[in-house]
Order: sequence, then structure tokens, then C-alpha cells
Amino acid sequence: MKITVEHLPQSTVRLDIAADPEEFDAALERAFRRISQQVQVPGFRPGRAPRALVERRVGRELIVAEAQRELMDRLYREALQQHRLTPVAEPEVEIYQDEPLAFRVEVQVYPQVDLDGYRDIRVEPREVEVTEEEIDQVIEGLRRSRAVWKTPDEPRQPRDGDQVIVDIEAYEGEQPFQEPLRQATFVLGESNLFAEIDQAIRSLRPGESAEFDIAFAEEDERVSPELRGKTLHYRVTVHEVKEAELPEVNDEFAQSLGVATLSELRDRVRRDLLREKAQAARAEVLEQAVQRLLEVATVELPPALVERQVAADVERLREQLRQRGSSLEEYLRFQGKTLEEFKEELRPQAEARLRRYLVLEAFAEAEGIAVSEEELVAEIERLALASGSPEQFRAFYSVPSVRSYLADELHERKVSERLLELVTEGRGAVIGEAARVLAGAEPAEGTEPAAEEAVTAPEVVDGETTPASESAESLAATETGSRADDDQAS
Repeated sequence: MKITVEHLPQSTVRLDIAADPEEFDAALERAFRRISQQVQVPGFRPGRAPRALVERRVGRELIVAEAQRELMDRLYREALQQHRLTPVAEPEVEIYQDEPLAFRVEVQVYPQVDLDGYRDIRVEPREVEVTEEEIDQVIEGLRRSRAVWKTPDEPRQPRDGDQVIVDIEAYEGEQPFQEPLRQATFVLGESNLFAEIDQAIRSLRPGESAEFDIAFAEEDERVSPELRGKTLHYRVTVHEVKEAELPEVNDEFAQSLGVATLSELRDRVRRDLLREKAQAARAEVLEQAVQRLLEVATVELPPALVERQVAADVERLREQLRQRGSSLEEYLRFQGKTLEEFKEELRPQAEARLRRYLVLEAFAEAEGIAVSEEELVAEIERLALASGSPEQFRAFYSVPSVRSYLADELHERKVSERLLELVTEGRGAVIGEAARVLAGAEPAEGTEPAAEEAVTAPEVVDGETTPASESAESLAATETGSRADDDQAS
């Protein structure tokens, strides 16, 4: 067999494969024997008739075609193996010579990644610090989480920081636009209500109502699509106004959080903030390193691999929608897009993810990074002992799919650590005190860990807040801000 390989754009190769006369004759003989077993020639048992009679019976072309089919399959696979090519799509085949067989194949293959110069990438480590003002902000958030909501001595209009309980109704013409919100709870200044609704609430005392119109622009992307281009009539009624009574920040307050003194609480908050900042800084340095690696890398994505990724993304979304009781078809109708238009939107992100994955895998191969069975077993044992239920945990990670997931996670961790080591010349992504905290160093002398609540308590916790229905987001609240804001607003 003679093979000529030509590399084409988009990770496509053209293979020119020519069989040797001897191997083609051998394939022709095997084809004749297979066909002769299936052909009835008078006076001969199956497989015993002379070749000339069999050819006359079925035609030489059939025997040649059968020999070509067998030989093409074998020679194509040998060519892929010999040149270490992995197809990602069905090949296009052209036979340009029948005897002896010679044919061309064009096929998209798993791409090769060139990382020329990657060892010269450098990224400066980060040094982070925590200010007293940042500690004060966290303490204030913890303080507000223990606020007690009380009704003011004299009825008054609500102001920033007050909790209000309201009804909100919206009408399109004479008809209700959506189910009204009844006894919905909001904290003014912290809920992403429409400005007109917020302003109306601030103008009312308990028991009072206001009516007004809101016109939504057609192109206003801050609101839900069903509101755009509409003018709705709103009626808002304030039932209650409550103000927050905040505890004093002292040792007693610290003790309510499981810490002996306020000084120790501040030390714990500082350490936690330093850890958070160090983790964020490490993530930034790692992302900068990956981006620099992507810049020096050369890789051509085969279209078939991109299409496969897009198809997987579509199916993933389809399953998520199915679990929510919806469908991809309903989603596309709501978006006003065809399936092909939606796929086209997904394609750039799919290409970016594929390119990132391929480049990092090429980096791992270049650096000889792999997860050994011993490392995997050690990680499972570490997690099992820390879980409190070691036997149950070990059984869980004996499931092949779960074990494979953990192996992938370990692999990704090793790649990240090696890349950071390379680009910072061994200094690490974060330097200084934050590096010691990030590495799990012991607390500074004279400090004790506070209760976990001191770390995880949200900035504002309203124990009396009653979540409204999802319609609050489209009926009364903008879509800007985080999901946490939306949930709090509703």
C-alpha cells in the first residue's frame, strides 16, 4: 500500500491510497470465494465452480466491487492508524482506479494543536489585602441580618431600608394583565422594583393606595418580553410599613454569632475576606494564563466537531426544559427563532469551549500531565475520611461514571496548578499573606475560628419576607441585577 497525506483547512486531510497489485489480487480472490459460496452454478456445489463460470454468471464487476469494498475499509483504517489520525466525520471517498485499487479519501479529523512558545508565557502573581472599611461592611451586613422589624410609633411614609407589605395589581385596559401580588413583602432600596412602583410606595402611608400608568418601550431589555411595547395601569396599596431595629455592634453581638469578642469576630471576617479575595485573584491569574495560552496556540476546528458540540448543547437545553415541564419548541416560539437560528447563536460559544478544551488538553500532553490510579484512589480515600461516612462514600465512588468524573476533576486541577506554576515561575498565583491563607495556613496567633454563620450570613436576611410568585419579576420588577436580587424583590 502507498499512502500520500495532504492536510487541508479546517482539520481536514486528503488521503491518496493505492493498493499493491499483490494485495489487490489477494482481495479479488477472497471476494470470488465469498461470492461463489452464494452463487448456484449447474453441476457444481456452492464454492466449487471455476472462477470463469462464476464471473460469467454474476459479472466480473461484482467481484471487483466486493474486493474494493473489503480492501478500502482495511487500507483506510491502516492509513489512519499509521498517521495517527482520528476521524470526526464520515469520509468522502473517490475511486479513481479500479485495478489495482486506488482511491482518495477526504475526512475531518481530530485537530492537532500547536503550542509553539507556550513556555515563555508569564503572568504576574497578585497580592491582595483587606481594608477596615471592607470588614465594617461585612459586620454591618451581619448586623442587619439580625434586625428586628418593628412598626414605627407613628404611621409614616416608607423610606430606604423599610420593609413594606403591599398589593400590586396591573391591568391592560379593563382586564387584569397577570395575577395580582397580594401581601407581597419588599425592602425599599434593596428590591429591584420598577421606579414608578417604588416612587408610588414611598408616597403612601399604611392603608393608602395609588394608581398610575407605566409605558414600556418596545426595545426595553430590562423588562420581561411580555411587557415590552405595552402600557399597563397599576394600582398599589400599602398595608404595613416596618423599620429595622439593629443590634449594637459589641461583644454581645459577636457572641450571638458564636465568637467570644468583637475583636475576634473582626479577625475572622478579615481572614475570610482575605481567603475570598485570594481565591478570586487566583481565578483571575489562571484565566489570564489560559487566555495567553489560547493566544499562542494554533488549532483549526473541524466543522463536524463544532456541529456535534452544538447538537449536544441543544439536547442539554431540551432535557432541562423537559424537566421544567416545557419543551424546546415552546422555548423557540417564545424567543421567536427557528432551530437553525438558535444553533447559529450557539455556535460561537461552542467553538470557544472546544478550542479552550483542546488547547488545555494539548498543554497537559506536552507537560506529561496525567492522573494515575494511585492518585485517584488517594483522593477518594481523602474525601471518604473527610465525609464522616467513609464506607458509603467509597461505595459511591466505585460507580464507574462517578469515578471518571472525579478523575476528570483531578486532571483539571493538575493542569491548572502546572499552568500557574509555569506562568508565575513557581511563585504562585497569589503571594504574601493571602497565599498562606489560600493554602490553608493556621489562623494567626491569638485568634479562634468563629461560627460558620459569620461567614455565610447574607448581607440582609429578612425572616418575615414572604416570597411572592414568579410573576413579581415581570409584573413589578426589572430584570436587571442578580437572581438573588430578583428572588428578594419577589
